[in-house]
Amino acid sequence: MSDIPDTRAEARRLLILALAVAGLLLVLHFTPLKQWLGDLQAVKQEIRALGWKAHLGFAAGTIAAVALGVPRLALAALAGALFGFVAGAVVSLGASIAGSWGAFMLARWSGRSWAQSRLAGASDALRKVLETPTITTIFVARQLPVPGILVNVMLGVLPTSQPAFLIGTGLGYLPSTAIVALAGSSLGKDSLALAMAQITLAMVGLAVLTLLLVWLRKKFLLKP
Repeated sequence: MSDIPDTRAEARRLLILALAVAGLLLVLHFTPLKQWLGDLQAVKQEIRALGWKAHLGFAAGTIAAVALGVPRLALAALAGALFGFVAGAVVSLGASIAGSWGAFMLARWSGRSWAQSRLAGASDALRKVLETPTITTIFVARQLPVPGILVNVMLGVLPTSQPAFLIGTGLGYLPSTAIVALAGSSLGKDSLALAMAQITLAMVGLAVLTLLLVWLRKKFLLKP
């Protein structure tokens, strides 16, 4: 199948992102731009003072953005930088699932023409994976290097159960969200050693994810 997406290319993109963050850390710690870290710490203190309101506000913005097709991983990195790894990953994951569900419901109930216009960009590989929408196939679809909005819309116009959509999407988003939030949270650390340790751990996670993507590609896209 000529249009099977190269999941290794997506893994390379994530690796480049992780290396870029590592490079940015070095620049921030060893140049006059180090003042930016102090500014970020001040912002994080203000966010902590707001408590749950800050998390709720960020989640609401992420839900709207993901529903409209904004790449969720950029928001996951920002969440990690602002809230730390655990809180950032949880907020980003929950909001990304909710935003995707919003697009899913829009496609299903009130946006047929809107949905069809976006499905024109769906590849045969994506259509093949989602021939029968289940938790497993939705998980696999979430690993493909295709815009999330396409998956949301396709699942909305297919006979997809909502539990399968929510569980498959949550499981599918979890690995990359955790990796990117971990990388993003390294930007908020005063200690360069701790920040680089987080980047290293993120790269290890990325290596594991790459192996998973290659295996899924062979199992679900290259089978006869």
